[in-house]
Amino acid sequence: MNQQSINKKRRIETFDLLKGIAIFMVVMGHALTMCVRGIDSAFLFKLIGQVHMPIFFFVSGYFTYKAMFKAPNLKKRFMQLIVPFLVITPLWVLYFPHSGLQSPLSHDLAGLYRSYWKDGYWFTLCLFEMSLLYYALSYALSRLKRGWMHAVLLVAVYGALIALSMAFSSEENNVDYAGVGLLTRFFPVYVMGVYAHRMKAAFDRARHNDWCVTAAIVVFALTFYCTVYPWDMPWWIQGSGSAVDSANAMLTQELSLATTPLMHLALIVIALAMVEPWGRHEYHTQGHTPGVAARYFNFLGHESLGIYLLHYFFLFPLTALQEPLKAMGLGMTPLVVLSAAVAFCVIAVTLLAIYAVKRSRILAMLLTGQPLGS
Repeated sequence: MNQQSINKKRRIETFDLLKGIAIFMVVMGHALTMCVRGIDSAFLFKLIGQVHMPIFFFVSGYFTYKAMFKAPNLKKRFMQLIVPFLVITPLWVLYFPHSGLQSPLSHDLAGLYRSYWKDGYWFTLCLFEMSLLYYALSYALSRLKRGWMHAVLLVAVYGALIALSMAFSSEENNVDYAGVGLLTRFFPVYVMGVYAHRMKAAFDRARHNDWCVTAAIVVFALTFYCTVYPWDMPWWIQGSGSAVDSANAMLTQELSLATTPLMHLALIVIALAMVEPWGRHEYHTQGHTPGVAARYFNFLGHESLGIYLLHYFFLFPLTALQEPLKAMGLGMTPLVVLSAAVAFCVIAVTLLAIYAVKRSRILAMLLTGQPLGS
């Protein structure tokens, strides 16, 4: 195997580990927000909420890029993302009233499709819309010869998305029929993935530089704090009333649009700096057999879409733990232990369900997005 093939295999294993860790964090977050509930102010919940999904969009952008910006296969993406979305969401609406969960989710399909987060099923819709957008962009990008032309086009598209999201999307009012708000939020990190692959030699040099990693840690800490604790910022308007609330909501949205792309870039650099050496040690050390943790997260990475689609059905109410956790100050350690334990159990049951579903290739396609031919 030549060096290029070894490097490609190493990158794929690194990204599988990243996806595995990210999907585990998704379920940890849902254990806190849907099972326990009422502890959204916890630092761990805020940290998880800012970390897991950018990783998926970066990895998707990275593998979407083909030489000369070749357009993605939209039929394949539709079958993988939209078909399960259209099948799973009605099943979830039917199941939710019997789940015992007390989350304020939709009780009908129209409410789910109208809502901002689509009751948790926003990701597949958003990723397909991202593929559609990239399909249109790829035609222009393949014909632009200068880097600054690419930058101008992408900034213009991001600006147009911001305008659309402000006009047709409202997280505060839980309304976003087209999903344009989340499409706008994750467009920059998806594009980062595309260009990290296109310019992988330069990207690899940068992320292996100690100064770059240090800068990424500092940038992530600052932008994370500004994003999740905007009321601590000096520009936050003190007082009460609808006018003050509206002004602060606008400030928060503007701050998020300005800082989120930087935060996501810093996050990706940090995540790769942490995971790649582990993956290299586990999978590319001569005579070393990958450990249980590496094989576990690698497997979760392979099954991440199926876990995302089906794990909601295996969440269960833990509202009795609200007060004990609050009595412990919503500390990081008890929340990590609890959410990780719940996530491990929920994922184990979900993987059993995925195994059963995969006995039928048709069900596997409808419920987990697995191509019929695989």
